[in-house]
Amino acid sequence: MADAVAFFRDAPPRVVIEIVRRLPARSVLRLRSVCKALREVASYRALLATVHLLHPPQPLICFGLSACPDRYIQLRDYCVEALDLRSDTLRPVFRFTDNDYYDDIANAEGLDAPPIIAFSKDSIQYGEQDGDGGDPRLTVHASLDGLLLVSFINIWYVCNPATRQWAALPDLSDYDVIGLYAHVSSGEYRVLYHIGKDDEEASTCYYVLKVGDQVARNIGCPISPEATVDVGLDIGLEPASLSPPVQLGCYLHWPPQERQGYHILVFDTETEVFNWKRAPNPIRNGRMQLLEMDQRLAMSVSKNGKPSLELWRLDDYNGDIWFQVYRITIPVMRMPDLHYIDWFPHVVSPQGDVLIECENKLVLHCDRNGNLLQKFQFREEAPLVRHTLKETLLPHAIFLAPKPDDAIEPPFFQGL
Repeated sequence: MADAVAFFRDAPPRVVIEIVRRLPARSVLRLRSVCKALREVASYRALLATVHLLHPPQPLICFGLSACPDRYIQLRDYCVEALDLRSDTLRPVFRFTDNDYYDDIANAEGLDAPPIIAFSKDSIQYGEQDGDGGDPRLTVHASLDGLLLVSFINIWYVCNPATRQWAALPDLSDYDVIGLYAHVSSGEYRVLYHIGKDDEEASTCYYVLKVGDQVARNIGCPISPEATVDVGLDIGLEPASLSPPVQLGCYLHWPPQERQGYHILVFDTETEVFNWKRAPNPIRNGRMQLLEMDQRLAMSVSKNGKPSLELWRLDDYNGDIWFQVYRITIPVMRMPDLHYIDWFPHVVSPQGDVLIECENKLVLHCDRNGNLLQKFQFREEAPLVRHTLKETLLPHAIFLAPKPDDAIEPPFFQGL
């Protein structure tokens, strides 16, 4: 033990960084409990910040599984797993079990089991979770700085999966949550959402909720006077769970959407106004997803069932000049798994990694040359891949505030 402590104390910083970045988060956390010297090493903020920057983004795969073979006891496992694109291995981020068809009447008659997680917790409203009467769902709404904005039915959290810390949010189920962002000047994390797009008599208003507060602030529908286009803001945006934005500096960017005239909507998080940027050769009826590439904005452009897709990078931010980094072709004829089914490809990394989501519950991983690297078969439902996670062990002030008296501890880690 003394030799290990001496090594970490005397080793060059670069060596320590390379060791720590290869360790799972739970192993780094265990180092802190060994002795004071290792606790200081494993808690050194500059080290943790560097490791976070070097940690590659890992796509998050959300899916569900039946947890009980007895069809009369309809228990369900809710799962979120991170995909390491270099090793093609899946790592559990969230996993827990609950009853997905809970019915008070059936339970009273002895025909149904009570919800495991929410038993005797009246604040969880079963049956009102999707808006369409579907199953209860675990939904990832945003990923930023190693933090996830997550909801299960009508309970909402911001949490750090690496440290299992969490902060409760008010119920946002009745609103369209369009982003989580860091307010750089204050160090706060804030949620952006809007209301009114489904009511023809009401104007769309945007709200900012500081993580830790219970009441949001109405910012109206602010458009920058420098905006050269004025389309779509009063219509609203697709939810961040399906069309996640990317934050660079003080600006939050959304993928081009039809309702925005296929422009990139930009929100200045300091002045709280919207503007638009030009997108590269938008594909109508296509899919566009944003990602970060060398601290610049990048965009995956693809179409459902089409073998060609592109990765573009915004090289001149002020001049809206885009550069095509990769044009990737999927060899469909050599992939029988893609024959006679619907499938959707998208670029998920700056290196050109492609994930193909298939309707037959299959996810394929290809490199930028179209070579098939790995298959992931899921049993019961087609997984959803929209976000990436950069793991972090950095401390966050939002988790230090006292929890509200009625806060419910998230169940997300109970199956890990």
